[in-house]
Amino acid sequence: MKRLIFIFLAISLISCETENAGFEVVDVEKFTIQLPKTWNASIQQGYDSFVGQIETKDNQVITFDLGWYSDRLDVDPAEHDINLMIIDNKKAKSVRPKNFGQGTTGVYFDSLEVTKSNKFQMSGNNLSSYNQKLLLKVVGSLEFKD
Repeated sequence: MKRLIFIFLAISLISCETENAGFEVVDVEKFTIQLPKTWNASIQQGYDSFVGQIETKDNQVITFDLGWYSDRLDVDPAEHDINLMIIDNKKAKSVRPKNFGQGTTGVYFDSLEVTKSNKFQMSGNNLSSYNQKLLLKVVGSLEFKD
């Protein structure tokens, strides 16, 4: 029940603050995501995976990694809220620090396909409360390509 109340409050707060932020669908080759127009996504050079980053309007960095060895976002449960959810019909784990700006905010998928070899994570560290809320909102718009 406590978790349900938290999710409801988080969604309410996010929708109030980001209602007029202005979003656009960004195609990042392996997936699409709705990002604020003030955020910029770029693909980086990876050795064994598809990696990149998203830079917020205030220069905070959110990274993503799609591959066999993506970070599982194993964070300290005493300092982070950890939730399971479904995004794009796939099981995902979301994490966020209990104290804004003091930890990891992101999402992790243990498998993106039947073979269960490709994993995905998108996360930022020590994000401002505004960017943390926006990141948790936009990960819900992830759509992976086959």
